[in-house]
Amino acid sequence: MSQSVFEIDKQTLDDLAIFPNNAYDISVLSLFNHAITFGGRDKLTELFNNLLTDSEQIKQRINATKYLQINDIGFKVDKGSCDYIEFYLNRPDKPTSISKIRAIERKAIYFFTGNNNFYIINRGIAYTLALLKVLDDFTETSDFNTLPKLLQDFYSTILDILDHADFIFIRSLFGKKKLTAIDIARTDHLFRYLGYERLKILLDIVYQLDVFITVGMRGKVLGFSFPVINNSNGQILKLDGVYHPFIKKPINNNIQFNYDKNVCFITGANMAGKSTFLKSIGISVFLSQLGFPVPAAYMETSVFEGLITTINLSDNLQHGNSHFFTEVSRVKHVAKKMNESQNMVVIFDELFRGTNVKDAFDASLSIISAFSKLRKSFFIISTHIVEVANELIAIENINFKFMETHFDNGSPKYSYKLQDGITEERLGMWIVKNEGIVEIIEGIINRENL
Repeated sequence: MSQSVFEIDKQTLDDLAIFPNNAYDISVLSLFNHAITFGGRDKLTELFNNLLTDSEQIKQRINATKYLQINDIGFKVDKGSCDYIEFYLNRPDKPTSISKIRAIERKAIYFFTGNNNFYIINRGIAYTLALLKVLDDFTETSDFNTLPKLLQDFYSTILDILDHADFIFIRSLFGKKKLTAIDIARTDHLFRYLGYERLKILLDIVYQLDVFITVGMRGKVLGFSFPVINNSNGQILKLDGVYHPFIKKPINNNIQFNYDKNVCFITGANMAGKSTFLKSIGISVFLSQLGFPVPAAYMETSVFEGLITTINLSDNLQHGNSHFFTEVSRVKHVAKKMNESQNMVVIFDELFRGTNVKDAFDASLSIISAFSKLRKSFFIISTHIVEVANELIAIENINFKFMETHFDNGSPKYSYKLQDGITEERLGMWIVKNEGIVEIIEGIINRENL
């Protein structure tokens, strides 16, 4: 039975800077994109584009990456050799048969004239044999019973291929200093024709090991922790010490969602840190669905089927839509997705900021009230309209939080810490007054009246 596809869209990927985009100098992908091989980097991008929805698969990836973070399995690969192997394997002149006479003839021609094709084949074989030796050593030095399930699968696949009748002679070539013409012909026939598909499977294992070793190392360097996957019947999302990984000296916060409190309503002044906090939650959920370390001291989570954010929503000028209409369309899109799957994490930052206060109030109250009835999903919503919070207090499954701000010598100070409750702080007029805009305009008027 195949797993369901994780629901995520370009808006969400851009909001969270999962991949490089014009809005950010850094991306979540770049935090982990340190694989040795080009194949490993391609594999990492492939994983980022295919989030898991099966809890066992996520757990297996976590266990494998954690094991590789702690244990040195002696897996050493070289970027150049792997790239060359790919180049060699994909040459068009596939050797569909073995001719002893032709093999001796080719080696003789190379000896006297220096044939480039023979050189490529000979070098490709040497690199491939070295890589297979690394994989064979992994099975020789590792205790199968102590390996996590995913690494056991790799172990078994490697042995199944290297022990196959077609490949069994390969081990005899590992310690051989110089291959004969027949050795080269036979091995080339195996690598590029008879066993080509199986060799590609082994290369895929190499790239996955490259990724998981790198992810484990990067997780340790970044100070991330591995998520704990909760398989209980009730949904849960608990984050202790969560922070945004792009910030050099981040402030961490705690948040928890469950069936009884599946909606978090966040208020706070401008620049208090609401958007950054929402992004840190979204990034953590994304990485947990990959089975990767997350930017938090501790994360316990259920497995979700989708993540949708609306944080940096721009006007759709191409279609002549106003910002408010774009917001409404986005909310409608979320509602439709919720009709397909209610097991999702949904994040709205400053809901309905593109219209007048009265319409924004009415629309926010209506939409949040409706979403709060979908208890299988978790919602994080921030708004600049504090009055909405007061109307929602009676809904028991809404958790009210705010980002703290206080004034010190007439200037706002931000703690970036999440607090319980609802704040009435508004800094809009303070910012306008502090910038002296009215004074500038009055100065213009005074000069015109002179």
